[in-house]
Formats: sequence, structure tokens, C-alpha cells
Amino acid sequence: MGQCRRPGGVHITAACSTLIRFRVKSNPVTKKLVLFLSLIVSTTVLADSRLKDLLIGTDSTPALSGLQVSVMKNGEMFESHALGFAQIEGSVSEALRIDHKLRVASISKIVVAIGVMQLVDKNLLELDRDISDYLGWNLRNPKFPQQEITARQLLSHTSSVRDGPRYFIEAGEGALKDFFNPKSDYWDAGAHFTNGSGEVPGQYFVYSNLNFGVLGEVIERISGRRFDLYMEEEVLVPMGLTARFDPCAVPVSQLAAAFRKRPIDGNWAPDGPWVAQVDAGSPRCFYGMQSKGQARQFLDNYEIASNASLFSPQGGLRASANELLVLLKMLANGGTINQTRILSASSVEAMLEPQWTLNEDSSNGLSAGEAEPGGPTDGLMTSYGLSVHRIDFREYGFDRGPNIVFGHLGEAYGILSHALFDPETGDGIATIITGTSDDPSIAPGHSPLYRVEEEILRWWLNKLY
Repeated sequence: MGQCRRPGGVHITAACSTLIRFRVKSNPVTKKLVLFLSLIVSTTVLADSRLKDLLIGTDSTPALSGLQVSVMKNGEMFESHALGFAQIEGSVSEALRIDHKLRVASISKIVVAIGVMQLVDKNLLELDRDISDYLGWNLRNPKFPQQEITARQLLSHTSSVRDGPRYFIEAGEGALKDFFNPKSDYWDAGAHFTNGSGEVPGQYFVYSNLNFGVLGEVIERISGRRFDLYMEEEVLVPMGLTARFDPCAVPVSQLAAAFRKRPIDGNWAPDGPWVAQVDAGSPRCFYGMQSKGQARQFLDNYEIASNASLFSPQGGLRASANELLVLLKMLANGGTINQTRILSASSVEAMLEPQWTLNEDSSNGLSAGEAEPGGPTDGLMTSYGLSVHRIDFREYGFDRGPNIVFGHLGEAYGILSHALFDPETGDGIATIITGTSDDPSIAPGHSPLYRVEEEILRWWLNKLY
């Protein structure tokens, strides 16, 4: 089990969270009561009371299935909390520990960027060279056939590549390049490219997950290794992390599920049961996996650089909040962690500096992230580096703490996550909410974030500033 710290850096030597198992009668009322009690009790030893309130739910935020929060101060781990539950099997719940790994969603993009920038450091990749030279097939937007698409554009979401109705192809169903082939069933009427006359590659920002499927294929093509293995061997292990892009490479005892009080593709039911969304029971190693046996056979015969999208480069990293803090620490330290250099200082600088900034008339990109423009998330993304979200805290409505933080946000399968740090002080926070009991947008806050995320960030700011 991981360790926690009290404020001031004093270790809490007791276990960070206790495995709690309830065996109850089949009475549904009793079950509901027990699971509610487990939600309250399954918490970090001496966990902050405000986090406990958020776990249970407040007047403005829904109850949470689980929560990991890790705080960095002056570039060092300060304290960690784990609350709620990790899995539910029948009438038995398992407490969420600080070492449990969850699908952290789009924070994964930072890790992919680290892998890409390592290739830059080794002079195997040029950020501004035509990406087609590395892919081995031509990637051109038909609207702009003379305009090269580059790794810099893919990392900064200015490539003109779009998700369309889907952005991954399941195992054995096709190749990633089929998304960009008009003769393929995955062409989707050209929806994977912009067709707006002003949305020129390199100039116009639209957040797109498919960029990272393309980058995953570039990594495979250059390294000659399967995407998930390259990331493990070159990025994660050198940083001392056991986080993995392949959930089947994580011991089942360390995997925590994402939850909602909503059936998959159904309506919210705040008074209903928690419903696991991903990583409950036997995990799926990749998109399109049918069984463990078939998975092993498929991976043994996988053709390198055929379809890296099935490994979920855009959001499939399984990690804990403490491990996300290690990523932030490495970036805050200019590319080193535990005296091991992961990236050159110049690569870290390139990742953090703005590659795109929303202009005054908002004509050079969409700021709503993956949401429809014109809604409450407008202003979510106004400045972006190389897979690094640059957030102006004053524009978000926070009146204390750093002016700008760097990192990324994530949302998928009920998970809400963020990993953010202040490069001036080395202070940071990593949070993974495992799921909400109701629509997290039900009560608006003062920023494009969900209210519960605002409350956690306010808790962090009050603690350190």
C-alpha cells in the first residue's frame, strides 16, 4: 500500500486506506445502506473533512464513488488521500487505496507527448517535418492538399484532424489509415478532417482524440515496438512507475473501476445502484478484445504500425494520482526524476510553451474542448502547448494561487481527472474522481470545469496558498 503524508510532510504510518468488505443479507434496503456506509468509511486515515464531504455529496455536487487526491508542494509529494470504493462485487465492496490504478482519460496525452519528445531528443523525429514521412502513407487534408501535417500540429490539436463519429478501430477490423481513405468504410464521409475554409493545419485549434492514434502509430513506426510496450519501456519504467497503457499488464488487485449511477448509455438514477463503466472484473487489454486467450494470440501477431488506436493512446493509461504527480514532478524539474533524465530541458520547455492561443475574436479555434460550442465549457481551452493544457486560473474565476497552471484534464466512463502544477513554485495537484451519482454539470460553478472539480481545486488552493 502507498503512504500518505499529513500537512507538513509527516508520514501517516497507518495504511492509507483499509480494505473493507461487507457481507450482508440479500435485503435490497440493507444492501443500499451498507454501500452508503462503505462510501463514508472507506477513506484515507485522517483524510481531510472537506474531501469526505465531497465524497458523500453536497448541495451543489453529487456523491462520488471514489476519489484519489495527491498534492505536491515545492516539487515534492506533500500528502495523498484515497476515499470511497474501488470495486463492487455482489454485496462486497473494496475500499479505494492510494495505489489503485484507474483509467485516467486524457491526462494520458501528456504521457504520449513525453514518448514523442523522447524521439525528438534522439533525433529520430522532427516536430515540423511532414508526418507522412514517418507514417509511410500520405496524411493530407483534401481541403488543404498542399499543407503538410506535422507532429507539432498533432500534439497541439491544430492538425485539422477530427474525431468524427469514432476515433478508434477495434482489433482486426481495419488499419488506422482507413480513417483517412475515401474508399474505406471508416472514412465516415470525410468527418475525420475539417472542411472549414479557415481551419488551416497549424493555425486552427479543435480538440481531437484521433491525433493521438496517429501519434501512437508514428511511435510504433519509428521505434519498431508496439505502442503500449514502447510507453512502458521508454517512459513509464524509467520514471519508476507501474502505470500501464495495457490494463491487462496491471494486477487485477490494483485496478479500480469507473462508476456512475447510470446504466451505460442510460439516464442518471441518483437513487439507484452504482454501475461499473470500465475495468470491473476481467479487464479488456485493448479495443476489440474478445477473450484473454484471443487477446494473447492477437498481440503475438500484431503488425507494428497498423492500428495503434486500439491501445487508446488518447486516454487509456491506468495510473494512480500519486503516479500522475510523478509526471508533474518530472516536468517541474525540467525533465528529470530521481536523478534520471527522461526529457531534455528544451523538450520540456517546448511542451509547456504556448503552441496555440485563442485570439481576441475567437476565430482561430474552439475553446469548448469536446463539448459543443456555446455551452458552459466555452473557455475550457484557451491556450495549449505540446499536449499540455495551459490554464489561466484568474480567467477560471480563482482569486488565489498561481496565475497559470500546466497539465491536463480528463473525462471518460465516469472518470473526472486533472493533473496540474505551477512551474514557478513546483506546487501541484493530481485528482481522479472515479464516478458521480448524478450529472456533474447539474450545478454550475464559476469556471468551465464541473463544480466538484472546482471544489477540489479550491480545497487545494486553501491548503497551500
